Amino acid sequence: MPKIKAINITNLSGEGTIYVNQAILKRNKGIINDRYYENFKKKYEQVTLIESEKISYFNNTVKSNFNYKDFRRNIITTGIDLNKMVNKKIQINNVVLKVHKLCQPCRYLQNKLNVDNLVKILMNRGGVCAEIVQSGIISNFDGIKIIN
Repeated sequence: MPKIKAINITNLSGEGTIYVNQAILKRNKGIINDRYYENFKKKYEQVTLIESEKISYFNNTVKSNFNYKDFRRNIITTGIDLNKMVNKKIQINNVVLKVHKLCQPCRYLQNKLNVDNLVKILMNRGGVCAEIVQSGIISNFDGIKIIN
């Protein structure tokens, strides 16, 4: 069954990210205490997700051991192909997310992790961007259900 492996936020852009055991997601606002809470330009910037399997792939490719939080995505999942969720909704507890698009890696992350080919290696493997369409609380190890 697909589930959350970790939840990751930061309250300031450019600052380090931290793990939290649970998070409050607010419709049309974002994740409380995250840097993008009420501070996004497009609705799909409210929350980001990435599969732990993609992070493992990256670590194996570059022969490193980066932590999940180093990838700066909010929700780290396992057991779900997030790329196939684009234009679909997923549910975690009572939270409903609409996945809008792939979240491609950027040079900022490449420079921060100091890996020359990061953007190329993670192309189409950088997770997804989503909109919160129903508010609620999520916790580590919560199951993820595809609802359409």
